[in-house]
Amino acid sequence: MSLVLASFSRARADLLRAAGYSFTQQPSGVDERPYVPGEDPAAYVQYLAEQKATAVAREHPQDVVIGADTVLFMDGRTFGKPTDLEAAVAMLKVLRGRTHRLLTGVCAIGPGGEEKRVGHDEVLVTMRNWSDAHIERHIEIAKPLAFAGAYALQQEGSVMVERIEGDPNTVIGLPMGLAESFILALDPTLGNC
Repeated sequence: MSLVLASFSRARADLLRAAGYSFTQQPSGVDERPYVPGEDPAAYVQYLAEQKATAVAREHPQDVVIGADTVLFMDGRTFGKPTDLEAAVAMLKVLRGRTHRLLTGVCAIGPGGEEKRVGHDEVLVTMRNWSDAHIERHIEIAKPLAFAGAYALQQEGSVMVERIEGDPNTVIGLPMGLAESFILALDPTLGNC
């Protein structure tokens, strides 16, 4: 029995690796359904995480599979990964100088799919009020298309953030306290990696 991360996210993998876990990675290939206005943001990210973990668990029935999804919410809308550089600039201009909610849903599925843990963590992120020139420079340096909200706390995007109220790992993409509690509940031996 082993641990499988249902994602090719380098940031999530780095967090698991830093916590001492051995694991393999496999993306889920799940098409994420869009957010429905008025939907509970926590239920939405948990649903996405569960869909990803479930898809990979079907191919790894003997393993513990963990999936996650991170989404920003502000003004009743979501900010996922930008589709292109123009969308990334537009996102950062909307987010600058303001506070947004960022939620990461987590789902862990045990061997055989018999046990499942699903939850989320939420933080508040306040962005610096950057000029258009700073945003353009960030876009040139960073690779914003891979990250919700067009910034990555673990990379150049950290300078765009003024304050985080909550667990920074949630912003990076995997709240480790929650993730570890799920993994160890499903297989305590995985904590000895």
